[in-house]
Amino acid sequence: MTTQEEFCMSKRKIEADDLLKLKSVGDPQISPDGRLIVFTVKTIDGDKNKYLTHLWLAHLEIDEIRQFTFGDVSDTNPRWSPDGKRIAFSRVKEKRQQLWMIQSNGGEASQLTKLDEGSIGAPNWSPDGKKLLFTFRPVHADWTQEAAKKRTDSNRSAPARVITKTHYRLDGFGFIDTVQHLWFCDSTTGETKQLMKGEYEELDPAWSSDGSEIAFISNRSDDPDDRPYVDQDIWVMSAEGGKLRKLNCPIGTKSALLWTGKQIAYLANDNEEDAWAPKHTRLWQVDSDGKISARCLTSKLDRTLGATTLSDTTEAFAGGAKPIVSTDGKNFHVIVSDEGKAHLYRVDSAQNTITPMTKGAMNIVGATADASVKMFALAVVQPTQLTEIYLGTQVNGAVRLKQLTHLNEDWHHQLKLSEPEEVWFKSDKQKIQGWLLRPTDFNPKKKYPFLLYVHGGPHAQYGYAFFHELQWHAARGYVVFYTNPRGSTGRDENFLSCIRGDWGKLDYNDVMAAADYAETLSYVDGKRMAIAGGSYGGYMTNWVIGHTNRFKCAITDRSISNLHSDFGTCDFPGTIDGYWAGDSWENWKIRWDQSPLKFVKNIKTPLLMIHSEGDLRCPIEQAEQFYVALKRLKREVVFVRYPKETSHGLSRTGPPDLRLDRLERYAEWLDRYLK
Repeated sequence: MTTQEEFCMSKRKIEADDLLKLKSVGDPQISPDGRLIVFTVKTIDGDKNKYLTHLWLAHLEIDEIRQFTFGDVSDTNPRWSPDGKRIAFSRVKEKRQQLWMIQSNGGEASQLTKLDEGSIGAPNWSPDGKKLLFTFRPVHADWTQEAAKKRTDSNRSAPARVITKTHYRLDGFGFIDTVQHLWFCDSTTGETKQLMKGEYEELDPAWSSDGSEIAFISNRSDDPDDRPYVDQDIWVMSAEGGKLRKLNCPIGTKSALLWTGKQIAYLANDNEEDAWAPKHTRLWQVDSDGKISARCLTSKLDRTLGATTLSDTTEAFAGGAKPIVSTDGKNFHVIVSDEGKAHLYRVDSAQNTITPMTKGAMNIVGATADASVKMFALAVVQPTQLTEIYLGTQVNGAVRLKQLTHLNEDWHHQLKLSEPEEVWFKSDKQKIQGWLLRPTDFNPKKKYPFLLYVHGGPHAQYGYAFFHELQWHAARGYVVFYTNPRGSTGRDENFLSCIRGDWGKLDYNDVMAAADYAETLSYVDGKRMAIAGGSYGGYMTNWVIGHTNRFKCAITDRSISNLHSDFGTCDFPGTIDGYWAGDSWENWKIRWDQSPLKFVKNIKTPLLMIHSEGDLRCPIEQAEQFYVALKRLKREVVFVRYPKETSHGLSRTGPPDLRLDRLERYAEWLDRYLK
């Protein structure tokens, strides 16, 4: 036996509790001079059952990677001062969030702000380095930790909430009782000042190049609560305060403002109907004086901007990552999702060209550049490698990548992972993309049980990213198939939008075509097939088993069962004639006809239902309705309810012990019916 063979034989399969060993790397920020990169690393303290996030520093000149902050804290949003000597960041300590500062050459971090309990956005440095601009939403006085303690000590009940708005809560955040405004902070003394007041909220602020003005996003329509994420405009004001100037931009959801001389670049879609409408996010530019209308710089690119690939190991979507602008203001670098990948593209606004700068089977989930825009700090994830930091250097019209960090390398070297195989198959003459994960100890002469995953969104994608959960099922002896049916991102806008308001037809055909394709594989046992999915994937699982008995068992996770009741219970309340036609009181039939609950009597497939009581995106009443209907019909169903401390993102960001519990329940259910 060769040394290489012995090495492979010594590797082990991935396990559920490997989840506790992962280091989640993200948010790379390169210093202005290109010498240093600060980034975040999130780990899990299994004993305390909590997440810890710290800053790490890569020193490029001496090839050194080291942890930069420590303690029982969560440090995020690191941002370099213009001179590269200081790093401002957000720290959560003892459940309180404040802005902190640390010198780039080391030493102890010091607390800057001493604000009331609340939520603080990423700090934005003024060009002269004297001020930090940020957003702050205070916790309502009735719901602070101090108020709760006083009630407990005096045996008093929690007060009633008085709700007057349509959009009054948000999954993963909770109730929106207060208004988010812009604040300043002195970068030396920590002295804070509220810049804006009133009923309107401000988002995503940015300094002008000379520091004399500030731009921000705000919905200041006659009824901001009606369509808070659609009727958004870009506003400009003096850094000293005063009169606001609205820029001439199309209505639509906006983010990632970047001031470039006398112009402002931003990401947006120009949808005027519904914030959830499936349209590409594109790069726009508008004159800061408000005289000339905004123009789209990526109209020729029929792909959405941002990293939209789903995973249980990456920090988040990079859809809001700021574009990077060249020193002459003519070229931009943005992240683009394309067929399961996300790459860095250059947009030449003068030549009207769009060019991919990186390539390969991977997803870039974070990107910044030095002041010269010749060097990039990139967060890169691959199918069998967790996210790591890479240095990107421009060479001959492309960006050459060099891996800097290897924080998960020791763990990776212990494991024998399954390499996904990309496949394309036909559905109604439409090409559909998917990936097959074969069992870790795959034997082509054997037949294996099969697990089909449907992703959430639906307007997101599976792709070339490390997915612990899927790898684990493959290690347990399953053929895992995950696909991008119609409605997914990463393709043209028609592919993305063709299921709008019409779920359960084209997308259902694509899911079933995936099962058809799998059955043609010699190593798949067509009599031992299961389907699973979360969020929209849970909806589709519910829909599938109401229309076919093909699958031996199913798992529906944080799902939708009744689009009729979802209209008024989701944290994104339904819009009249929005994503779906009609409403929930008069023209309700379209929603009901697309609701899995309508077809519940057809279900014969054993179903495991998983839901979180704290889920505000797909409220638990969706699971409750489906469960009771199935029980009344005497069907085989188990309902697992996780506590209110969990939310829609349980599988990605929930308490570590409950994430493991969820995985084990998946395994037990699948093994019961397929093994």
